[in-house]
Order: sequence, then C-alpha cells, then structure tokens
Amino acid sequence: MTLDVLIIGGGPSGATTALLLAEAGWSVGLVEKKIFPRRKVCGEFISVTSLPLLQKLGLEEFYLKNGGPEIQKVGLYADDVILTANMPSTETSKNLWGRALAREYLDTKLIDKAKLEGVRVWQPCEALSLHQSKDGLFTCSVKGNNKITMITASLIVVANGSWEKRIDQVENKMHRDSELLAFKAHFKNATLPENLMPLLAFPGGYGGIVHSSMEKVTLSCCIRRSLLRELRLKNPGIHAGDTVYQYILSQCRGAREVLGCAEREGNWLAVGPIKPGIRSCYQNGIFFVGNIAGEAHPIVAEGISMAMQSAWLLSRCLIHFKLNIRGGNYRDDAGAYYTKQWRKYFSSRIHAASFFAQLAMMKPWSRSLLLPIIKQFPTILTLGAQLSGKIQHVMPIEEI
Repeated sequence: MTLDVLIIGGGPSGATTALLLAEAGWSVGLVEKKIFPRRKVCGEFISVTSLPLLQKLGLEEFYLKNGGPEIQKVGLYADDVILTANMPSTETSKNLWGRALAREYLDTKLIDKAKLEGVRVWQPCEALSLHQSKDGLFTCSVKGNNKITMITASLIVVANGSWEKRIDQVENKMHRDSELLAFKAHFKNATLPENLMPLLAFPGGYGGIVHSSMEKVTLSCCIRRSLLRELRLKNPGIHAGDTVYQYILSQCRGAREVLGCAEREGNWLAVGPIKPGIRSCYQNGIFFVGNIAGEAHPIVAEGISMAMQSAWLLSRCLIHFKLNIRGGNYRDDAGAYYTKQWRKYFSSRIHAASFFAQLAMMKPWSRSLLLPIIKQFPTILTLGAQLSGKIQHVMPIEEI
C-alpha cells in the first residue's frame, strides 16, 4: 500500500496537517518518536487568531475547557520596571482572547483526533532514512519496538522540531556561545494576575509567564549558552533550571513578586539550542511545516499558533494543487506557492520577534535608555503584540 502522504513529527504542525488532509479523504501516515502525553518546552500560549482553525478541527470546546484564563493584557518585567498594556484586538476577535493550553493536552488531543479520521500512526517510532525512487515515490524506514518498517508515500511532510536532526541532513553538534537554550517549569500558588502575560527581559535572555491548564502558571525562558555556563560555574551542583530561575528572580522585580512564594510542580524541562529564522518550506520534493520551516523567537509567544496555522496553509495548498493539476506531478507547483504564502503570513512575525529578542537581551546601558521610554508610553507593548502576529489571521486557500 502507498500512502498519499507520510508526515514525520506528531506535534501541533504535524498532527494538524495529518488531520486536515485525512478529513479531505487522503490516506495519511504519521511517525512520532515520543509517547503521548508528553510535557514539552513551550510557552503554551495560543493566539485568538487560531480560533477559526480550532473551530474547523472541532477543538474549540476542548480549548476553552482545558486552556487557562483569557489573556487580555501583555506586560514587561525588566529590572525594577513592571508595566502592563492591553492585548490588541480586531473586529473578528472582539471580546475573544487567546489562552495557554498545556502541550500534554493539546498534542494528545490532536493526534487522537487524527487517528479517528483514519490517520495511521506509528508511535513511538523514529524515522531513520528517506529515499526517493525514479517514479517519484518516497520510501521511509522507521524503527519502533526494535523493528524496522518500510513505509511508501507519494508525499513527505517533515514536521519535527528545529533543534532535532532533520531526516535528510547530517547532525551538526557544534556549539556556539550565542546559542539560546530553553527552559520551562510549571508553578502553583503564583500571584500573577489571571489575565496578564508578561515578558521577562534580562541581560542574556528573555522569558514569559502565563496562566495555563489545570490552574498552573507556566514559566518559559531562553538564555545564552555562554551566560548559563558562567552562572553554573558560580553555582556548582545546582540544577541548570534552578540556576536560570534564580538568575531571573535576581534580575526582574516583577518575577520575584509573582513567583517568589510559588511552588514548582514537576521537573524542569530543557531543550536547545533553539534556531529562530526562516528556512526551507519545500526542497527536493519534501514539504516542511512548523518550526522546521521557520521559527520565531519564543519571545512573541506565537510558536503554537504559527505551527498550526502553517499546517492549515500547507494542507489547503496540497489539496488545491492535487485537485487542479492532472498527472500527479504537482509537488513543485504546490511547493512554490506554499513557500510564497508562508513568507507572506509568517516572515514579518519572525523578523519582529528577532528585533524584540535583541531588545530584551540588550546591554545595561541600552536598557537604561529604552526602559524610561517604554514607561512613558506603555502602549508600545500593545504595538509589539500587534507586530508579532496577535491580530494577523492566516486565511486558508479557497481559490488560487
């Protein structure tokens, strides 16, 4: 049997692509190397711009029931500065706001719905190699339960994380001091206002805090490898996550106030290095979706929204070109159009995120100049949220 498409990676982008294509009648396979539910380093926030997609997937009620409270304000915690401003809204999202939804709930729900739509899931399985025959078909070897399985498909979609080795590339293990390593933990009894999602800005990194599922507050952050190494040398024997946490508390009065008496639930999670930037959406007959195609700095809290929205974009593009180009040779045309549309909707978010990340990690003299300006004009925070994509809806391709 030859599948219409095989998707490598079962996170939000991979599972959403699988579900949408299966609903359109495609035969779909999905390979995921981790067992669900699983915790994941992620800020967990989902913008209201993703609500139309969640409705289409039949997940709106699940999202509202299991997500945290509505986030109506953005904030900035930097040095002794504590600022808040309104989250931007549009006519289409009036009186509706984004929420945080823990990845252990979101990922599991998405892949379960995909199975109900007929997606064949290999999990836990790791994709080992990929080969394309002269007739254009792909054969992927996957390993699970000490068994190798060969899967044949007309199309391949790669949807694994940016920090993971891509199936068609050699892994690069070179480390750079400027690389960002990501950490995450859940807390109980934090005093963070329920409707607020503040940005934590500190020398050498940035982070965010938000109310998420099960009345927990999620702290997620990124820190430069060189700074983490220095901090750990000063605090030998202390877990890397705790080292980063104590550093954040020492740098941000706002973080001390809302987390100072909170209790961490579960272990620290760590991953990295993260690799923000624009990469390939299509190459050598293979489609890329989610973070592997392009990734914004997590500072703008758009990771999940971009992953799922790009999956919506890709699935609509593939469905359209398969229906309208005869002979089955539609990959290159679909790839070119998908790349164009992806850049239209997401490149501005990535560039804005890079700019904000550099501001957050700025040197002390730069902070002393910029923070007074933001204090005088806190609506700059609202503008920043607008530029990062909080009001930009990705429209599915209905007609091309």
